Amino acid sequence: MKSWWAGLAPRERVILLGGSAFLLVLAVWVGIWEPLIAGRAELRQEVRTLSAERLWMEQVVDDVRRRARVQQGSSTGAGGSVLTLVEVSANAAGLKSALSRVQPEGEGARLSFDQVGMDALLVWLADLEQRQGLRVAQLALDVSETSGMVSARLLVERP
Repeated sequence: MKSWWAGLAPRERVILLGGSAFLLVLAVWVGIWEPLIAGRAELRQEVRTLSAERLWMEQVVDDVRRRARVQQGSSTGAGGSVLTLVEVSANAAGLKSALSRVQPEGEGARLSFDQVGMDALLVWLADLEQRQGLRVAQLALDVSETSGMVSARLLVERP
């Protein structure tokens, strides 16, 4: 390699050194500098987007909280009695015909079901807890001779 370099004319050496320096600068520019600049521009854009989203969230936070309170109040039956919630939701779940007795007890209601599907009853009870904000304080089940059917006595109340 030294003999090859020594065999070059001084003009050729300058051209090769200049070309090598140019290629080195170009490689650094394309391989390091350009990706850094592009990444920085992307990060700046992301910061602008996130700042705009934060500003929007600050503007709507009070409205969202107010809606959540209203929705929570309506889902837990604020303004409606436990008896009304139980009867309306049992009717919506198709359990009204099996509901044989509903009587008030304290802050809740004592219910009796005759020959109700166990699966339907469990789905309805989960709905009472999740959507209506009620909880089952007591539950007694009697297995029926018909597969999947039970008789149930339960106490439902506000937490």
